[in-house]
Amino acid sequence: MISQLEGEVNNGGYNQFYFNSSGQFAAALPEALKLVGATQFADLTERANSTFEKEKSKITEDQDGTVEGFSKSYENNPLNKFDEEFYKLNDAKNLQKILVDYIRKNKKEFTD
Repeated sequence: MISQLEGEVNNGGYNQFYFNSSGQFAAALPEALKLVGATQFADLTERANSTFEKEKSKITEDQDGTVEGFSKSYENNPLNKFDEEFYKLNDAKNLQKILVDYIRKNKKEFTD
């Protein structure tokens, strides 16, 4: 689910993450990010989750199932600020590297 978050945010921001089926993991992601040592990403995602919950009706009001509606939902979207923060953080900390390092250090959790 961490890779899904990264892929969605890199492709279309937190707006796309919540819109797509990957958004079902939103509540679990901060804890998963903390588990692998990505605490700054966890904090960022917690703040994005909180904003999404508070502003959900505004964020999703134009999302009518059309490309146009989804595109319009980016206008004045309160999640946009988290996208920029994610990109800067990922440039500095590299979420994939954090994830790979965690897997290498905990191989037994992933193999028999």
